[in-house]
Amino acid sequence: MASKLLQVPYGTRDILPENMRLKRKIENNIAETFTKWGYSEVQTPTFEYLDTFSASGDISESNFKFLDRNNNILMLRTDMTTPIARLVATRLDATNVNRLSYRAQLFRYEEAQVGRQCEFTQAGIEMMGGAGAAADAEVLALAVNALLEAGLKDFTISMGQINFIEGLTEQAKLTAAQAETVKQYLITKNVVGLEEVINENNIDESLTDIFKELLFLHGGEELLAKMRQKNLNKKSLAAIENLQEIYDLLKIYGIEKYITFDLGLIRDMEYYTGMLFEGFTAHMGYSIIGGGRYDSMMTSFGKPLPATGFAIGIERIMLALERLEDAKKILEFDVYLGYAEEKLAAAINKCNELRAAGKTVCMAVAPESKELAKETQTKQKCRNFEYME
Repeated sequence: MASKLLQVPYGTRDILPENMRLKRKIENNIAETFTKWGYSEVQTPTFEYLDTFSASGDISESNFKFLDRNNNILMLRTDMTTPIARLVATRLDATNVNRLSYRAQLFRYEEAQVGRQCEFTQAGIEMMGGAGAAADAEVLALAVNALLEAGLKDFTISMGQINFIEGLTEQAKLTAAQAETVKQYLITKNVVGLEEVINENNIDESLTDIFKELLFLHGGEELLAKMRQKNLNKKSLAAIENLQEIYDLLKIYGIEKYITFDLGLIRDMEYYTGMLFEGFTAHMGYSIIGGGRYDSMMTSFGKPLPATGFAIGIERIMLALERLEDAKKILEFDVYLGYAEEKLAAAINKCNELRAAGKTVCMAVAPESKELAKETQTKQKCRNFEYME
């Protein structure tokens, strides 16, 4: 068997120095934004008891599981919502609204590809105890601001409502198994599968067109107005009104230009109970942010209360920014400082002065000629050059 000495495990990767600077810059900008909005950072263990994730239904073949010395089954965390729900239930006052943020390494065994690894980083927030459209609007507005502060400019957040889809399946009198099949077809964007469900069941004609269009029900406020004219049950109509109420608040936040509606949106986490959303940026075929309302999760931990939040994929933001010219500025230091013989003390003093002024400085490790210092500046990826002679 070939040696693994110089290899990294499947689905993991090394992050080289310049990319690590970009990663930390993104994380720090996002974390500062969370703090400005009143969210306090928490940290949970990298692994939890399997029972903790079982409570939220977050168990699948993609989980990394192992045994401790007492034969307890442990699991590397696959998301942060479940561990934070446990933390709130066991360590905090669940009668308060707890605004919490995090940045963490997560683990899912998946087919490794661009933008998807088995080990990845997320930053996000959870508002535990926040109910209603005002809480959801705050979360969406913070999501937009966090992406802007991370450096993105061209992105769209698609907002949906799980109760719209559930209302349709109930009105169509689908069984629980059939309703679950519809959800899976929506997740996998399976148009043919959706049509098969329609053809195999005696669905009312007034709903047939909606089911056929579910994967294409995208748009602005006009889409909501169009749905109000349909023969929908109370559950689906209430979902439409919920989206409208949230959107009206997003107008006050001034971020409505980043928001669109996707009434066929559904995410692969089973715990969503209301509004949910995903964000996309130009030339990226996968979401960079996702979240929504999950009012039932805390019941599993003995503390029923409403909750809403989101998670940002840091590596995916990195990929998006690396395609922009602006990212190059983050990947460079401000100044390279070279010095001649007998000028080390002067160079150190100059470095102290520049760093005190907020500059990032890379100083030569030995005396060098001005010409050599110029060459080193390029190798060290510094925008500007200074020389003590």
